[in-house]
Amino acid sequence: MDKKDAYLWLKSIDKISNNIIDKMLKNGLKVEDIIHLSDKEINEMENINLNIKKNIVKYKSLAYLDNIKEKLRERNIKYVSIEDNHYPSKLKNIYNAPKLLYYKGNINLLNEGLSIAMVGSRKATAYGKHCATTISSKLSEMNINVVSGLATGIDSYSHMGCIKGGGKTVAVIGSSVDNILPRKNLYLSKEILENDGLIISEYGIDSKVYPSNYVQRNRIISGISDGVIVVEAAIKSGALITADFALEQGREVFSIPGSIHSAMSEGCHKIIKEGAKLVCSIEDILEEYKIINNKNQENLKKYDNINLDKKSRIIIDTIKNKGTLHIDEICDNTRMDIKYVNIILNELVLRDILVQINNNRYILNS
Repeated sequence: MDKKDAYLWLKSIDKISNNIIDKMLKNGLKVEDIIHLSDKEINEMENINLNIKKNIVKYKSLAYLDNIKEKLRERNIKYVSIEDNHYPSKLKNIYNAPKLLYYKGNINLLNEGLSIAMVGSRKATAYGKHCATTISSKLSEMNINVVSGLATGIDSYSHMGCIKGGGKTVAVIGSSVDNILPRKNLYLSKEILENDGLIISEYGIDSKVYPSNYVQRNRIISGISDGVIVVEAAIKSGALITADFALEQGREVFSIPGSIHSAMSEGCHKIIKEGAKLVCSIEDILEEYKIINNKNQENLKKYDNINLDKKSRIIIDTIKNKGTLHIDEICDNTRMDIKYVNIILNELVLRDILVQINNNRYILNS
């Protein structure tokens, strides 16, 4: 038996954690030898719970392993162990690194190029969705892999933005790779794979899904990434747990600011105050990795080449200089009557030049 199958066998036995495997190996065993131990030798293993020893004895069978492998083949699921060459090198050295990863898709993404994780609230605002889509799309245009958790909200928009930009995205999930949750993201998971992306999990087929799974998967999201962007997060958001893991693992942490009046950005503002790098544009991320965006000057001139009347140009320049603005703020800054501003804004939205977000606020569609 090779090491990969040995890890598959062990991880398929209930209650066998990464920590338990480490304890077994500290007893001087090789992982591929455990299945060949006698019942007596298993029961004599030190620092291993009695119930776990009973489970190992119960499932100490090559037939049991073959059954698992057949189920994986039927569901087109592959697996990689911590001792394989394809295992993500960045993940290997984190605390409590998963001994086995199950996956569908392009496993080579985990060892190719720069990867940036994007995380945030499931109950994302229009502003958060826009930021997630825009930033992930621009990252993918720079051949940067986008990593997220395939949850609703920010995760979904981060994956979709990456695909829109022509890039490859990695989804790390808290259930088995053949049990996509929430079910509404089943179509998105197919899109990820159709666009040469990857779906990974440390949870085997038919595993029960516990709330703690999602906390644990966060360490993998940050672990396979070079940096983590918190796009939009309330003060108690799980996205902040991912940011904490990133700091422990020595990754860069970025955060996108929001309105000081938005509870959905309180978590972002908190970690910015604690040292996370504030992100206003993709350049704030790229400069940390010494990447030059050759498209930047082209993007800055984007709106200069559009055929617009004078009033439309004034409104666009105002939003470009000030950032996201409410319609009343646009009127104040341009000194135009609201009824004319409203007509111009509607036209610019229809032309995909502006995006309207919640409460009559507008932002450039970059």
